[in-house]
Amino acid sequence: MKSIQKPTRSIVVLSLALTFALSAIAPQAIADAEHSGPKTPYCILLAKLIGKVPANCIADEQHTGLDESVLAQLDALRLATVAFHSFDVAAAAGWDTAISPCVESPMGGMGYHIANISQLTNGGHLQLLRPEVLLYAPTEDGSMEFLGVEYIIPAADWPHDHAPEFLGQHLHYNPVQDIWALHVWSARHNPTGIFEDWNPEVSCEFATD
Repeated sequence: MKSIQKPTRSIVVLSLALTFALSAIAPQAIADAEHSGPKTPYCILLAKLIGKVPANCIADEQHTGLDESVLAQLDALRLATVAFHSFDVAAAAGWDTAISPCVESPMGGMGYHIANISQLTNGGHLQLLRPEVLLYAPTEDGSMEFLGVEYIIPAADWPHDHAPEFLGQHLHYNPVQDIWALHVWSARHNPTGIFEDWNPEVSCEFATD
């Protein structure tokens, strides 16, 4: 596993300062959004700033028959991870270890898996707002785009015959990694479903590893 260089204190302070500055313009931004339609990263930021998801930012999964309690949990997840659109902020918060190269297949991509090791080694206890892994895709300008999260239970921590469940879904067993896992594409639309393993809109075209 490879540790990511943590950002300097000045980077983190700057990120927080920008967040507070944006809160001052949130009302006008919401008014503008009503005319221009939802823009996913923009809407997530607005949701964090005003404490709720703006009406025009309702996500596609609300039309897929998911239970209301699951939808509420997805909203909470988006709010809790909005700062992780900044790769440096995520690293400073503890998601600082790359546990895979950029992953893709003919079915789509997953991107880089960036883990919080304390979460990954906590005995298999899943916490909604502290996922084991954050997913990022490399972009053409060299930055990292936040895609969503992955919840992981090592097989050794699940001594049962049935699959674990979380967010109303069964986790998928990965025999190569010997883990149970659930992807949640909370920050990037996945046309095949928010909980699917592969996202056909994600690629590793700009990966450097």
